[in-house]
Amino acid sequence: MRLPDDLVRFVRDHRDLPTLSVYVEASPADPAQRHAWQAKLRKGSNDIRHALARADRSERDAFERCATAVLDRLPQEDAPPSTMGWVCFATANGETVAREIPDIRETSAHWGVGPQIVPYLLVATDTHALIVQADRGHARIGRWEGEHLVALEQFESEQVHGIGPTMGRPAKAGFHSGTRGATGADEEQRIKQDATEKMLAQVRHRIPVLAQPNEPILIGGTTDATTALLAELPAPVRERTRVVPGLTLATHGGDLASVIHKTLHADAAQWRKQRVESLRGLARANGKAVEGLHRAQTAAQMGALAELIFSESAWRQQPEVIEQLVHRAMLEGAMVAAHPKGDGAVLESVPDGILAGLRFPLPNP
Repeated sequence: MRLPDDLVRFVRDHRDLPTLSVYVEASPADPAQRHAWQAKLRKGSNDIRHALARADRSERDAFERCATAVLDRLPQEDAPPSTMGWVCFATANGETVAREIPDIRETSAHWGVGPQIVPYLLVATDTHALIVQADRGHARIGRWEGEHLVALEQFESEQVHGIGPTMGRPAKAGFHSGTRGATGADEEQRIKQDATEKMLAQVRHRIPVLAQPNEPILIGGTTDATTALLAELPAPVRERTRVVPGLTLATHGGDLASVIHKTLHADAAQWRKQRVESLRGLARANGKAVEGLHRAQTAAQMGALAELIFSESAWRQQPEVIEQLVHRAMLEGAMVAAHPKGDGAVLESVPDGILAGLRFPLPNP
């Protein structure tokens, strides 16, 4: 999936520099294990120092500077957020970038040329989504940007109390449920319903205006509100809209982040499955895609890469080779996606677990 633009720029700008890449897993629920990441990080750092024992003094010094930079950027109290993991890239020229990231499964430290980006790709989802939450009286629209919800617009239906023929005065004789015509309560309910429909119409109008091109749209709230919103959206917008049951107006903070991340991860897995099927079809039909590591490397060397999808197993078998291929793909502006083990066997039958979409067909091997 698409990485944040600033992170893509960082990887491109520092692809040739010695870089310390540190990933810290989210704190587990068990309090006794919440600081286990510290021991893992110390071990990873010491393993790098051991590997650099025979390296030039300048490289050892560069690593220590990067290690200090990472430690200085660790979240407060030397612990990652309980519901989020954390990643930091520190380069030998003093540039550093750090951010929270969900679903990091293991703490690790890596020293090498360029940032180690594959662990990030393994948990990456769309970084933006339009979030719509609504019930009968209120609605709000926001944008999910990486790890935070940015409020965009809020709506309220007209608040109606005590509306009816009596306008708050005692009813005249005969004004009760057995008389002809609507009661005060019926009239109040009708006005409230009209106000709700007017509010939802305003929300429906704003969704296509606020949604960015190809941006996922997640709608949550009461069943009647979400049904009304979804039913009358324009077809192109409705196709990229999902109703998310847990996304209510009362959902905030970590609970909100969890609901959004789970939904976007499910969407990302489905998207990867569809892309694999599509690319395999292109490889068979017209040569606009290739399978296997060697053909993907050839495409990268010829500047033909438009899209790269690979399995986690492919990376774990040849981590440095896959990292180099990913960096080359990102340098060329190709779309890059990693297929985690937990997403099933979609790439098992693909040679080397690697598929590449092409800008133009390659010469026959």
